[in-house]
Amino acid sequence: MAQARRGRPSTGVREAVLKATEEVLGDAGLALSTKEIARRAGVAESSIFYHFGDRLGLLQAVIALHLPAFADATAVLGEGDLPANNDPTAAPDTHAPAEHDPTADLTALLRGLERFYRGIMPILGALQSDAQLRALLAERGGEIGPHLALGAVADALRARQSAGRLPAALDPTAAALVLVGAAYQRALHGHLLGEAADRLLPPVETVARTLAPAFAQDLAPDGTVG
Repeated sequence: MAQARRGRPSTGVREAVLKATEEVLGDAGLALSTKEIARRAGVAESSIFYHFGDRLGLLQAVIALHLPAFADATAVLGEGDLPANNDPTAAPDTHAPAEHDPTADLTALLRGLERFYRGIMPILGALQSDAQLRALLAERGGEIGPHLALGAVADALRARQSAGRLPAALDPTAAALVLVGAAYQRALHGHLLGEAADRLLPPVETVARTLAPAFAQDLAPDGTVG
């Protein structure tokens, strides 16, 4: 078990608490105990509620630490041959890179989303196992929750579709649900089964290749890539 840090830090209380929270969540069998977090961070338990409001606010702040990984994952959807400033009405940039291969784009997206969900899996586990936290989440009325990641991917797909780089028939929200669901399942299996997950699940490239026809810009009448 990690040793408690002696004395309350004069600065960086938030940082110390966030670090201690990830430690607690990463230790098997430890629930989200603010007492234990305060002990490890070397702060008064009351300071946790002062800085984060409640335990759900604390988890929200920890998830925020992983958002750069999420942004990196979804950035691939904004790459390619978009006109300047992402304005579909602007003149095309002749120096823009060629349109990306859908399979390569989807592989990069799925890998990035899987890394993001691997990082926050202990947080999701705490939410799922704690009735009080689930009640707080429900009370927030959608202010926070897993649907936000789904919505962000759907928005990125919608922007790509508006730029003419995805089929008009594609439903961005449904497509986002498939992509996020696949990445989450891979992350969950990896979290629970470790290296065995790679033997039990199809490679991410296979998943991407299977989904690619639905995301291809040019589709033949029979649905195949043109």
